[in-house]
Parts: sequence; C-alpha cells; structure tokens
Amino acid sequence: MASEFKLMDVYEQNLNFLIGAGASYGFLPTLALEVVDEAGNKCTFETLAKKYESEKQAITLLFMLYYQECIRGGLPNVFSSIPPHPKRPINQENVVNEYKRFLSTLVSMLDRQKPSEKRANIFTTNYDNCLETASEELLSERNALFVVNDGSVGFQTRTFHTRNFNHRVVNKGAFERHDTLLPQINLLHAHGSVHWEKAQKDSEIKLNYGQSNYIIHFEQKELDIINAFKDILYDKNKTILDIDRFLSSEDLSKLKLKEFWEKYESIPIVNPTKWKFHETVFEEAYYQILRHLSYELERPNSVLITFGFSFADEHILSLILRSLSNPSLTMYISCFDNAELNLMQDKFRDYPNVGYICSDESILNFTNFNDTKFTLNNYKHKPKQQNTVEPIPPPVLPLNGGKL
Repeated sequence: MASEFKLMDVYEQNLNFLIGAGASYGFLPTLALEVVDEAGNKCTFETLAKKYESEKQAITLLFMLYYQECIRGGLPNVFSSIPPHPKRPINQENVVNEYKRFLSTLVSMLDRQKPSEKRANIFTTNYDNCLETASEELLSERNALFVVNDGSVGFQTRTFHTRNFNHRVVNKGAFERHDTLLPQINLLHAHGSVHWEKAQKDSEIKLNYGQSNYIIHFEQKELDIINAFKDILYDKNKTILDIDRFLSSEDLSKLKLKEFWEKYESIPIVNPTKWKFHETVFEEAYYQILRHLSYELERPNSVLITFGFSFADEHILSLILRSLSNPSLTMYISCFDNAELNLMQDKFRDYPNVGYICSDESILNFTNFNDTKFTLNNYKHKPKQQNTVEPIPPPVLPLNGGKL
C-alpha cells in the first residue's frame, strides 16, 4: 500500500530530489526496448550492451543507435531554449512544460521556508538539458525570482566543482537595511550532462551552454543500417534471434568504428554499461556529487523525493541505503504503477522511513505527479488569525450628564 504524501508536511525540511529518466519520458527515449530475449522479457540497451560487449561491430552499431535515439535529440543546439521555439517537437515541448510546473511549485515551496533556508537540491541521472531549459524559460518569464546553481563559476569560461553548491545569493535592500536569501535550486547531474566539457586543464570541467561539440554525423549507408536495426529493436514481435540473424547477415564493415568511438567517448555521460565515465575528470565529478548527496541526506530533518528513478545505479542505491540509517531522513519513492510499487517495497522492506507515492489512477507519470501529488493547488493559504480583544464598553453616565 502506498503512503499518504502531503506536500505541506515536508516543505520546511531539507528538500532533496532524485530525478531519473521517467521524468524526461517523451523528450528522449528511455533504455527500454520492445524486442524480447529468450525468456520473453523485454530487452534494454543495457542488457544488449552486456550481451554483445565482446563483439566490436555489434556493440558499435548498438551505441550508434543509442546515440541517435537517446543522446542527439537532447543536445542544446537542436533547438533554442528561449520561447517561442518552433523547432521543438510537441512531445519535447510537453516534457519541458512539466519540468517548468515542477520547478514553479518547488520555488513556491522555498518561498514558504524560513528566510535562512530557501534551498533545495535536485540530483538527476539524466544528462539532457530539460532542467536547464525549463529554468531558463521560467526566469525569462519573470514570474518568479530564484537562482539555479549548476556548480560552476566564471565568466567566458565557467568551471564546475561541487564546492560551488555552497554559494548563496543575497538580495540586499537599499542602504543595506535588510538582506534576504533568494530561493536557490542546486542542480547536480550525477551521470554527466550534455553541457559538460573537458577543460584545457585536465582536472577541470567547463560548462558549455552554446553550440554543442558532441554532434556526430553518420553517412547514409550507416544510417540505413542503424534504421534497419532500430526497426528490430522497437518491434514487440521480434526476439533476440532476429537480432542475431540481422547482425550475421548485414555488412557491418560499412560502419566507421574508429571515427565513431573517438567522438562518442568524448561525451561526458555514464554509459548503459558499468556505470562508468571514459574520462577521469568526469568520474571524479560523479563521486563528488555522490558525496554531496550523502552529506545532504545526513543532515537533520531531510527529505528525499524520487521520480522516474529505477535505482539501477548501484553506487547511488548503496549510498541511499546507508543514509536511511539517519532517523530524521524520510524518502518518498514515486512509483509508476503497481508493479513498480511492489518492486520498490521489496527493495526497501527493511526501512520504515521510506514512503511510496502512487497515482489514484493506473499510472503516475510526470503530468499526474504535478497535477495530484507535487502541487500546492490542494492547499489553501489560511491567513493568520489576529488576536482580538473585546472592546471596553464606555462608562454609563447618568441622565443629568454626571452632575451631582
């Protein structure tokens, strides 16, 4: 049974969010595929990458498709992030709008916190730019005043480090008669970001919000093979045997393996296998972000709300299990359906401080989550009651005007 989740019960606590691929569903495809294995279970990019790991041509074709389907569409140069943006497909537009709704509610929550707090952390394993795009559009609309901290400092070149998440922005009044901390959202990409690049100093990461350097162009003969392979992987009537027949019959020598891997391995993301970066500097950032997550979950009166996260990352899962020993930490896991609810309840059955958020309907997608769970619309602001004092009645004077 799902736990009762009330947003107003947690808004004053140390707020942390863990966002996974489920939140960006529709913006980019997930790792899930339709083709099934020998046991009739649906395959994923991850399971196929493990199966064909030792076959160079097969694994290259798989990652070419993975790049084409799951990475390229999220690169920042594909469309403008400032509305209106006619180049953005309607499905991506809808996803960004849901992120905007989520952030708007979060800023409203932070406005209700104590003046010395007003801060939340969003940890995401998505490397797309949905959160950045939604934040920029909200700020451009000037409907809310808040700060997004991406962990970078600098001007023309912005470099990343987790220590920068401790920075705060203070709004000082005229003549410095008062100062107020602006609501701040710390944004931490645990699995990397399409905006990350390796700086000239090998030990640094720079953020690039302009033209992406991760565009990979395929020749037409490569695209023909990729698209034919895609037709099999996204066909529910196909099996792993169909994949094997395709790989043995197709001329995979047409694929430019070396050129592809040289470009692909420069992208700072965790691959669907081994949860590992190719570059040490990105690997170090990954563990710095995990340490930051651990630190936040150890703080008193902390809350962690997850959405669209499968806990497939063993490092993150292990860290959270250790952090749940903090008796003042409460974690709420958003479950897409009853099957996921049963899976998560079994995974966290030994932890009484874990709750579950489910839909009253059949599924809990991001829209339903924003409509019914993560919303302030169900809560009416009640003005503080003023202390009232019964008025003292005027003295009663005699009819002669008080004359004796």
